[in-house]
Amino acid sequence: MAEQPSFTYQGVAHRMVCGRDSIVSLRDEVERLGAKRAMVICGPSILKHSDVVGRVQKALGDKYVGIFSGVQPHVPLETIAPAAESAKELKADVFISVGGGSTHDTSRCMGILLAEGGSLRDHGIRFESPEKRIVPTLPHPKMPTIAVSTTFGAAEFGGSGGFSDKELGRYVQVNDPKSAPKVKVIDGMALATTPVSILLSTGIGQLRVAIENIYSKEHNPISDALSLHAVKLLKKLLPLCAEKDVDMLLQAKIAAGLPAIAKIAKGLNTAMAHQIGGIYDVDHGVANAIPLPHTMRFNLDASAEQQALIAEALGVDVAKLSDKEAGLAAADEVAALTKMLGIPTRLRDVGVPENSLEAIAKNTMHDKHIPTNPKPITSYEQILAVLRQAW
Repeated sequence: MAEQPSFTYQGVAHRMVCGRDSIVSLRDEVERLGAKRAMVICGPSILKHSDVVGRVQKALGDKYVGIFSGVQPHVPLETIAPAAESAKELKADVFISVGGGSTHDTSRCMGILLAEGGSLRDHGIRFESPEKRIVPTLPHPKMPTIAVSTTFGAAEFGGSGGFSDKELGRYVQVNDPKSAPKVKVIDGMALATTPVSILLSTGIGQLRVAIENIYSKEHNPISDALSLHAVKLLKKLLPLCAEKDVDMLLQAKIAAGLPAIAKIAKGLNTAMAHQIGGIYDVDHGVANAIPLPHTMRFNLDASAEQQALIAEALGVDVAKLSDKEAGLAAADEVAALTKMLGIPTRLRDVGVPENSLEAIAKNTMHDKHIPTNPKPITSYEQILAVLRQAW
């Protein structure tokens, strides 16, 4: 009989409103939170090129008080303070975050800055070594947020996020469960306004979350169940999303959210992608997709049994394979899926210069996900070797 598992699982309460036209529920959701003055947070592209923000404003009715439309990819530090100032001027009491991960992280950072004061840098996670994680205490209540997602990413499902600090030359993470959106509004017609390339890359980004959950040092039966099911569904659904059938998009979005609900600290792939995307302006989904087969192979000798489960969920016939052979097949399957979906497969193809790899590797050592990688990482040279494979 298998050993009785021993683990601690800390979930986050989730309220989700899902449907083809679920944006219409926004005013009711604002009232349910006891809020009266809703401020919309979004980027300039979604405001200009789709009807999503207009639908949100209409649904909010007299609860809508204003907008900040200056969200930029990877949340540059310098954008947060002006956005928070706008919220003060509008006397907002709830954020409506409309977009993808950068929008939801901007709203999260705004809430932390408004509540805690000082400089946002003061509230970032720091390391003295890969084993010592210093997470600042952020005690104050945060402005509630309702997230309207337009990608398959799932930044809206958690309390952690971050911002890119070009002066420091790296991506800085923040963590506060109180900053997680209170409500996630999943609207099929909003998803359908997003370019297919972004939907697919963010979908592979969530496949990465599922895979790293499964072999994280912190994995447990709950996270395994959610994440393995997500792997199976995403492998099936992502190739079917190109036609933008609304019902298919909703199914894929829910599948993409499952590993985020698991709330597991991830590993090397996530850590590297934070730096690749945040400093070199590579889309977050792409920054995760490119190194994923390589980080899977890097971690194989420390997680072969778990990677065999991943292979099976991906549809690999593992009956006659050893765990290591199955794990190698899983990495090949992920690489093939990425290529089939038209997502870039090399860092050089997305503008990451070869002479930057060492800096990326060194900055990755500061990421909070390094300690939970299944294979111990004790030097930046290990990371550099993986980056060179991905370049």
